[in-house]
Amino acid sequence: MLQQMNQRLQASTTFEAAVATILADIVALHGAEFGNVQLAAGGRLLIVAEHGLRAPFLLAFREVRTTDGCACGRAWQTGEPIVVADVNLDESFAPFRAIAKEAGFRSVQSTPLIASDGMPLGMVSTHFANPYVPTKIEMAICKAYCAMAADHLQALLDGSPLESKAQQLHDALYAGPGVGAYAPGAHLATATLAPAK
Repeated sequence: MLQQMNQRLQASTTFEAAVATILADIVALHGAEFGNVQLAAGGRLLIVAEHGLRAPFLLAFREVRTTDGCACGRAWQTGEPIVVADVNLDESFAPFRAIAKEAGFRSVQSTPLIASDGMPLGMVSTHFANPYVPTKIEMAICKAYCAMAADHLQALLDGSPLESKAQQLHDALYAGPGVGAYAPGAHLATATLAPAK
């Protein structure tokens, strides 16, 4: 399975295509209902691609810092995958439970994209409608794939700054239909939930 995932990744010859492939492959690996890719921009993670997520989630998590207690913030802090088997039972996730309920997920895993030279590029997260823990094999494949994916993304940058690419993809996503109404600069500390349209 990892070999086929890597072949699809290597066939992605643009940065944008690689991000889309990474998201599709990790969502498929876990059989997840939702997912997103975030890229590093300074001390922040910016969502640059999503699968199945609605506007309130995208607003709340448009920008994550390492000090945020959500799964991706914790994984960014530790450099290791984080699995929250049930957001309703995880104390660190308590501030985000209303967002999770609105978005329709009960569990989440976040795995960092860290290149072989140690450069952190971002995060891939998958979200599940019910309490769930991916198998050890799934998480081992996910972690190995994310390391390959980070190296591939780094190569596609070809010396260009990651932060500017992250901001470009982030801005394009948030200018799209159904997401374009977001106020610039919103992040977890200021996010509020709005009813789904």
